[in-house]
Amino acid sequence: MANRSVLYVEDDPVNVLLMQGILELHGGCQLLVARSGSEACTTVAERQVDLVLCDQHLPDAAGDQLLARLREVGLPTRVPAVLVTAEPGYLAATLAERGGFDAFWTKPLDVAGTLRSLERWLDR
Repeated sequence: MANRSVLYVEDDPVNVLLMQGILELHGGCQLLVARSGSEACTTVAERQVDLVLCDQHLPDAAGDQLLARLREVGLPTRVPAVLVTAEPGYLAATLAERGGFDAFWTKPLDVAGTLRSLERWLDR
């Protein structure tokens, strides 16, 4: 499988480490990390990504509102996006739908479930 680029918009270093470990288990992925909404916009404008994972609570943006900005600066609509949040499932679902996300994951992440979901989004 070709190397796929996953942009993780997350300001918590522990969550970044966890995602790095999960992507290493999946294999064939390069993790790009943006620690803020503005950093994510810069990354999307400069690089091609195959999947966006976006935390809800960022220092300069609400995750559910960031996807529209990423699309404006060049993220193709064909690139799937997943909202990652510690909000309860019912609220996460509402935020993800409102923000135009393809799916949502709730924290703490279930490693096996996250791997299955990664396969769905990256291996299609």
